[in-house]
Amino acid sequence: MLVLANRKLENAEVVAAKGRLDTATSRLLEAHCGDLLHSGCKCLVFDFNGLQFLSSAGLRTILGLSKRIHAGGGKLVFTGVHGSIRDMFDVAGFLDSFPVVEQVEAGIA
Repeated sequence: MLVLANRKLENAEVVAAKGRLDTATSRLLEAHCGDLLHSGCKCLVFDFNGLQFLSSAGLRTILGLSKRIHAGGGKLVFTGVHGSIRDMFDVAGFLDSFPVVEQVEAGIA
């Protein structure tokens, strides 16, 4: 199960994910963020502090969203990337490809 919650921070939309991002839930994240992008959001911040599991399907979804965001001139930032989630980001090369910050704060976008 994946639970997503949004909050606005200046010109960024912070999406907090809680639970599992895997084959069964990756479409939920894709649809959720697709709606935000369609509504004009240019900066997404994924807060993964509550994320317990990330699969390769979840990584593919993140990569696909990244391409959409960057094609529209936007930005994608991550926070709460710890433990096994950080290990997955490292193996996939995401730590070198995406900004990862310790905490969400004003001016992140």
